[in-house]
Formats: sequence, C-alpha cells, structure tokens
Amino acid sequence: MAAITSGGSVLDITSIVSQLITAERTTTQQPLVTKQAAQTAKLSAFGQIKGALSSLQTAVDALGKNDVFGGVKATVSGKGFTATAKAGTSTGNHSIEVFQLAKEQRVSTDAATSFVPAAGRLSVQFGTVNESGNFEADAERMAAFEFEGGTLAELRDAINQNASLGIKATIVNNGKADQLVLTGAAINGPATGANMAFKLTGTDGLEGLSYDPGTGSTGNGMHSVQAAQDARLKVDGIEISRGKNTIDDVLEGVTLTLNDEPEADVASLKGTLALATDNEAARNAIDAFIKAYNEVTDTLKSLTTYDATTRQGSTLTGDSTVRNIQSTLRNALNDALGGLGGVHSLAELGISSGATTNKETGQVTVDGKLSLDSSKFEAALSNPDKDMTAFFAGKDGAKGFAATFSERLTGLLDSNNGLIATRTKGIDDNIKALEEQYNRIDERIVSMEERYRLEFSRLDTLLAGMSQTSSYLAQQLANLPKIGN
Repeated sequence: MAAITSGGSVLDITSIVSQLITAERTTTQQPLVTKQAAQTAKLSAFGQIKGALSSLQTAVDALGKNDVFGGVKATVSGKGFTATAKAGTSTGNHSIEVFQLAKEQRVSTDAATSFVPAAGRLSVQFGTVNESGNFEADAERMAAFEFEGGTLAELRDAINQNASLGIKATIVNNGKADQLVLTGAAINGPATGANMAFKLTGTDGLEGLSYDPGTGSTGNGMHSVQAAQDARLKVDGIEISRGKNTIDDVLEGVTLTLNDEPEADVASLKGTLALATDNEAARNAIDAFIKAYNEVTDTLKSLTTYDATTRQGSTLTGDSTVRNIQSTLRNALNDALGGLGGVHSLAELGISSGATTNKETGQVTVDGKLSLDSSKFEAALSNPDKDMTAFFAGKDGAKGFAATFSERLTGLLDSNNGLIATRTKGIDDNIKALEEQYNRIDERIVSMEERYRLEFSRLDTLLAGMSQTSSYLAQQLANLPKIGN
C-alpha cells in the first residue's frame, strides 16, 4: 500500500510502519511457522517409518509361503524336457525318456489354389481317432457357426471371433496361393492331445472346408498338416502318455515340461532328473526379513536419538507413538512361539536379537537388531524334528509366525485405524489449525497496517502544520525590534 502523506512530510511513514509490522509478525506469526515446520518434520518422519514397516511386512509375508522352506532343486541333464520341483519333494534321481510331444491338430486348404468362401455353415466336432483309424466323436463337444459370405480374411476373422468353436484360423501365403490354416485352440484345457482331433463339416459356400481326421483329405481341398497326438515318454522305465506337454501328475511335486522330440532315426531323447535339497530360497527369505527388521530399527533410532553433548533431540525424541511401535515389534518377535512345527524360539533357528558384534573390533553392541547364526540355521533346516514351514506358514489351522507378525504390522500400518494413520491424522489436524491461526493473524496484521498508515499520516499532517506555524512565528519574532536597540 502506498504511504499516505501530506505535502512537506515530516515522518518516514513507510519505514516506521514496516518496522512495526515486521515486529508484529516476528512476535505473533514466526512462532506458528516454527511450530508448523516441526509438525511437518514429524509427518515426514512417520512417512519414513511407514515405508520401513511396509518393507518389513513384505519380507514377513514371504516367510509365510509354503514353498520357502524345504526347497528342492531340479537339475536336468540331457534333452527333451525341463523340470521344476516344489518344496518338500522327495530327493533322488529319475530317468526320463521322451518319444513324442503332445500336439494339436492342424489342417489347411489346398496349396495350389486359394479357397474362395461363400455363405454357408461350418460345424466342428471334437473326438479321437481310434486304433482302426476311425474318428469317434464326442457328442458333448460340438459347435457350429453361420458365415454370411465374404473374403477369405473375413472368414478367418469370423472363425477367430467365435471362441466356442475351439479352433483358430490363420492365412498363409505360400507364394502360389493363400492357404486357410485351421488349428485346434484351447477352450477349457489344452488344445493338444489325441482327444483334441476335430472333424469339420461344411455346407454350401463352406463345403470345401469339410475334413475327417480318420479318413484324411476328402478330396475337396482340405489337407492334414499335423495330427492331434498325446505326449509319450518313459519315467523310470514306465511308459506315460498325456494330452499336454506340461506334466505335473507323474512324479509328486515335480512338473515336467516337454520341449523337444526325436527326429530322423533317433527313437527317443533321454535325460536324467536330479532332485536335491536347496536351501537358497529359505536363506534369502530369512536374510530379507532380518535386513528389513534391522532397517526399521535403524530408522526408529535415527528419528529418536538424543545427543547428550549438544542436548539436542531428534524429530521424534520421546514420542509415545514410536515407543508403542518399538514395543509392538518386540512382542511380534515372540508371537507364535508355542512349539509349532517343533520350534519353540527364533534362537533355535539361529536368529537372535539384542546385540551385534563388530567383525573387525569384536565389540558387542546392544541395539535390538536381529542377527543370524548361519551354521545353526543350516542345522535347523536339515533337522527333521523342526518343521520350519509349519512354524512360519502355520499348520492345521494354526497361524504361523509370518501371519501373526504381519497382523501386528497391519495394526500399525492400516490406512484407516492403524496406529500411524491415527497419529499422522492428529499431526495433519495440528498443521491445519496452525495454518488457520496464521491466516487469522495475517488478516489482523493487514488491518493493523492500514490503521497505522492512516494514524501516522494524520500525525504527519499535524506535525507538518506545527512545523509551518513554528517557522512563521520564528520569522515574526525575527522581525521584531531588538530590545537592545
């Protein structure tokens, strides 16, 4: 606002008012700014804590998966297949011999002349070609569709848009003609297997698509590209056939994936599957948990530490919510330790808390962090009396360590009623209240500034008038005869 002054101003109104307003803001608003900054710092600090606790919960939940402990590594030597094994699978070696892969049926139109479709009906019926070479239809697996006529591309699109047919269509240009290729497609299961052979019956403009997988080509343009067949293999000398190449029901806990078959004069592809104990997943999961827990501990310590030398506290020094979080974590470490899986304490597994040892100096520091005794942990993994999967993941309806620990963390992290959410809501409310108070004071200071300017302008006018009167009187007195003369 421009200064209100009279001609011949005596006072520097702008400077005087500015100093008064600055003093008022320093006294009334600056403390609010300081308090708001402190509250914002607390809000940020709890954000750090929440992030660390969320990472810890992720690590804890990983411990509750059934495939973490008792891991088994599948090693394949040879060709024709790969394999994976679930935790708890019996170890040992197995011989695998692959004779053929499971395949879907594939047929195509003539290679010399492009098929020209017209309006008609196409029926698709699935079944099996028996040993006599005859097609045996499955009455429950049949579908049909009507084609209104159009180009070969439009016929392809119409087939592909009808998922209930159980076939998919493509067009292949072989350099001489466009061939329509029809292949068995998965609906509620694999498209491969001997029972996925299909018979086509076309009428009117689609009659040329008719095909019987038993008799082969009908002479009207459809030809076999690939017959539907089962996978054939031997497992430990026992012959196996399946309608798919991913086989998980032969060796318990093992999934075999067939990916190649013999060619030319080779009768089969032979290989060996070795199943051995693999504790890498378990060690990684435990290491991740310990690391995440210790990061929470470090975060809480850095936000609550007190420097006795400088007598300065940190952002959350003495905060009751932080103390509750620390107490919750300590209690969580002792949950579910009632002998579940034959384990009574984390210490039995080589996991201990309360102190760490500096590898270089040997100094022991009590800091509440977790540490792992690797040899003790490995021994526990190989001990048949200690079911670590049951301890961490639970068993027979009883919650394991992971679930109970995670529930404790949820009580802290829940976005609605969690301890941190409640605390940060209170901080947010404080920040808003301080901001509202600051704005009210600001409005009062603006009015005060206007009032000061008006009052000082009046005073300036009065002083200016008095100055003029004083000058006039001085002039008059100077003109009076001197008494001495």
